[in-house]
Amino acid sequence: MTLRPAEWDVLHPLDGHAIAIVRLVQLGTGREPYYRAVSPEPDRALRRLIGYWGTVDEAHEGVLALYERASGRSLAGGDRPPSRPLVPQKPPPGSPQQGAPARPRLHAARA
Repeated sequence: MTLRPAEWDVLHPLDGHAIAIVRLVQLGTGREPYYRAVSPEPDRALRRLIGYWGTVDEAHEGVLALYERASGRSLAGGDRPPSRPLVPQKPPPGSPQQGAPARPRLHAARA
C-alpha cells in the first residue's frame, strides 16, 4: 500500500475561491507532523509559502487570519476590518523558540 500526503484547500467563506493549500508534512528526525500552507496557484512552481502550523485547525485559522490582514478586510463580509486573531506558527523541529515560524534551515557546509 502507498500512502500519500493529505492535502486540503482553504476556501474563502463567502465566494468559495481558494485561498491556500494545506498539506500534512513530517519534518525533523522524529518525523513530527506539520501543516504547511502555500498559495493556491495551479502551477506548483509559482506557489509561495504561507506558513507552518501544528494542527490542521491552526493552519486553517492561521491562513484565514493572514488573508484578512493582507486584504485589510474581514472575511465575514462588508467593509469590516480584520477580526480573526493571528495563530502562532509552529517552530522548526528541535527549535527552542516557541511561537517563531518554521523556516527551512541551510545545510551545513562540508569541511
